[in-house]
Amino acid sequence: MNIWKCAALVTIGVVAVSGCSRHESVADAQRRADAAAIKGSERVMDAKRDAANAEIKASEEVAKAEDKAVNQVDSAQASALQKTANAEVKVSLVQAQSDYDVAVAKCHAMAGADFSNCKSQAQANLDAAKAQADVTRQDVKSEANELKN
Repeated sequence: MNIWKCAALVTIGVVAVSGCSRHESVADAQRRADAAAIKGSERVMDAKRDAANAEIKASEEVAKAEDKAVNQVDSAQASALQKTANAEVKVSLVQAQSDYDVAVAKCHAMAGADFSNCKSQAQANLDAAKAQADVTRQDVKSEANELKN
């Protein structure tokens, strides 16, 4: 009788355990799979949105950096233009002054009105060179400002 009692208890235990372990129905499993797929799709969409936002932000940063670089190049070109032009103007003014000095020295060999006319012509040539230098400076200044803006 003990064996029968033990066997009966084991059978009851097996039935109880198998009754407690609930197997999902196919419909429940499909609902869970669908819910997981939806949640996964939402995560993918969020990640794609984040990636698109990151790409937009990176593009904006690149555009700003390019603008800054262009402005720096323009500024450097403007500065170089002004420095070069100032050096060229200085050379032309030194040459004009030298030409004036030579002309005046030659004028001293003349007398009276010829001396005055010679010296006036030398002065007019020097004044014209100075005026041309001023025009060149203004032109270069305008061009440099256009490059900077």
